[in-house]
Amino acid sequence: MRTIDSRNPRLELGSTAGPGVSSSTEMVLFERRPAPPLDAYVERLCYWEGLPGPHRRERVLPNGRFQIIVNLADGFFREEASGVVQFQATAPSIVVGMQTQYSVVDTAAMRLLMGAVLRPGGTHGLFDIPADAFHNQVVSLDLVWGAEANRLRDRLREAPTIAEKFHWLEEALQRRAARRLALHPSVRHALSAFRRAPLIRRVMEVRRETGLSHRRFSQLFRQQVGLTPKLYCRVHRFQQVVEQIASGTHVDWAQIALAGGYSDQAHLANEFRAFSGISPGTYLASDRRHAHHVVMD
Repeated sequence: MRTIDSRNPRLELGSTAGPGVSSSTEMVLFERRPAPPLDAYVERLCYWEGLPGPHRRERVLPNGRFQIIVNLADGFFREEASGVVQFQATAPSIVVGMQTQYSVVDTAAMRLLMGAVLRPGGTHGLFDIPADAFHNQVVSLDLVWGAEANRLRDRLREAPTIAEKFHWLEEALQRRAARRLALHPSVRHALSAFRRAPLIRRVMEVRRETGLSHRRFSQLFRQQVGLTPKLYCRVHRFQQVVEQIASGTHVDWAQIALAGGYSDQAHLANEFRAFSGISPGTYLASDRRHAHHVVMD
């Protein structure tokens, strides 16, 4: 896979293919950091081109993020087992909510995409709908933004260069970010604390630090982030485990379980399976496009 170094806000080509990552399918990924004030809500903007590969489906693991995805292709052709070739349309633009379960995607539908990966709490700056309404949901963007979603997709498809596509996407998001409210201070404090140590036992400590009641703190966090504080921490530490074992370094399961706040290795394995549908060992032995995409067939 070829990618842009996300540390550079402009387009700079590099390589991030690592141990365990499949090179059987050629992909091109461009990433760009947005400028303020959008950078408070959006982690990165992305442009993706993927060529058809030998596998048809991928298991996508929860990554603790909202995503806006605009499909720039009209659809794709699929040959069925019977030998009949059928055209399948793709969803034009979608919002992928905070996920706590894996999903399965058709790789043929991932040929030409553009979108944004939101920071935790980022929907509060871009959407008028509470974040928890998107939990484990994939929603058509036009249901959230109305006709603006279709106008944005048309503009991205018509832009002649990747740089111009990034310009129009960022401009559309900047307009929304400029008129949105910031996160509640207690939610912002909690996200910062959980990022440093996503341990379940810290939730009560952080709630006390905010001075809010348990009910009010949980309600605010869920509405602005998309999950309850406890569930958010579980997903976040699962994500950290995935990134650790996907790095290709030696895996010390006991140390990973201890560092993540799991009671033991069995607890880690059970949590991993609950979010991914597979065991940590199966994941480690899998063929992967990147850390959160596992080849199925």
